Amino acid sequence: TALASMIGGKKVVIQPPEAFIDSAEKVPTFVGKLQEVETVVLLKFLGDVPGIMLLSFSPQAALKLASFLTQGHKKQLPVLDELDRSALCEAGNVMSGATIASVSKFLDLNILQSVPDTATDMLGSIIDAVVVEMAENSGVILAFRVEFTIIDDGNNDIPGQLFFMFEPKSTDKILTALKSKYPTT
Repeated sequence: TALASMIGGKKVVIQPPEAFIDSAEKVPTFVGKLQEVETVVLLKFLGDVPGIMLLSFSPQAALKLASFLTQGHKKQLPVLDELDRSALCEAGNVMSGATIASVSKFLDLNILQSVPDTATDMLGSIIDAVVVEMAENSGVILAFRVEFTIIDDGNNDIPGQLFFMFEPKSTDKILTALKSKYPTT
């Protein structure tokens, strides 16, 4: 909903989330498309449940989304410029902010987010950097993948993926909050 409102009410089709919990070394297998170049918006979750959110697109899809977000910003080169990267960061900000607000309110947890950043590289390289940082605190990672498509006109749809990754201690806090909210009898 947050993304659709940013791009003029275009339809966004969301696939059911896929969950993964296993050793940090197996996260790249879950992510897939490791050899493909992707443009990624990265945000860290801070507070009660530290984690990471990645918003991932092919470079062409990222350019198209940036064009929607900047209302047709014209440029000479077919690569992301500063305005495009800023627009993608803002999309990541809005999407993670909507998620964080809902989860924080629902579970009574304090969750903050970092300033977003973008990168264009092989997805495997980006995921390796994220996983190495997370694996310093734990060998097990909980991850969710949500695939979505922004429907343009059928020929120019924009596919993307959203990843959430958490350390087990974050998962424990989420489960504890759920149990306190919904105690079993």
